[in-house]
Amino acid sequence: MKTKAWKAGLFGVLALASFAPAAQADGDAAPAWGPFTAGVAVTSDYRFRGISQSDRDAAIQGWVQYDYKGFFGNIWASNIDFNDEALHDSSIEVDLTAGYNYDFSEQTTGGIKGVYYWYPDADAPPGNNEYDYFELIASVSHDFGVAAVSGELAWSPDFFLETGDAVSLKGGVSYPVMDKFLFMGALTASANVGYQWIDDNALYGTPDYLYFDIGASAAWEIFTVDLRWIDTDLDNSECFVAPNTKFCEGGVVLSLSAALPG
Repeated sequence: MKTKAWKAGLFGVLALASFAPAAQADGDAAPAWGPFTAGVAVTSDYRFRGISQSDRDAAIQGWVQYDYKGFFGNIWASNIDFNDEALHDSSIEVDLTAGYNYDFSEQTTGGIKGVYYWYPDADAPPGNNEYDYFELIASVSHDFGVAAVSGELAWSPDFFLETGDAVSLKGGVSYPVMDKFLFMGALTASANVGYQWIDDNALYGTPDYLYFDIGASAAWEIFTVDLRWIDTDLDNSECFVAPNTKFCEGGVVLSLSAALPG
């Protein structure tokens, strides 16, 4: 049995990083970390483009980011469960991101970033394909006041499990429902819809598919609560191989995150 101690250490570092600024600030108005920000989240089901990455179970996640004049670097991590003990036996995902954001106006922003999806404990047997892959992602958003819209285009030259070219196109809309919700701050409703194309569908385990979500989020100080329905248009018979067919089923996902500014 391989040791899991280093994974606990990684999550511990991310968790401590996310809460350290509160203690360091000690009433001082100056930023605790300067250009650094960090946070943690707990979710009832880690979903990526509609498909569960945690076998429809809870996940804990953490991140640290550095910003400098529009440029940024980010490290993000989450526990995962692909039911792959017989082959890769993976249990953690680490995303390494670098990019640039630009404000075209007060209402319009855009960005481009490269993301390397790393599965450090996935031990692929000889002759089996690797999980790790890279994506280039471009995004744009515009706030109309009454509502905001966004778009995202992601491209991978060799997608998850070495399944070749892959493209994802996603659009979203968010609407501020009210400035005050119960004891919390603003309540915002949002929805997203996207489509994932994959070169080698047979190797990946699904055909090209539609994914979507709809829900609402509310903020209170450093905390954000998000509740939404996440789903795909994939049938159980199209979703990988048994016993993993429930990965693509729709479900309610509840998430709580805490983010601290630098």
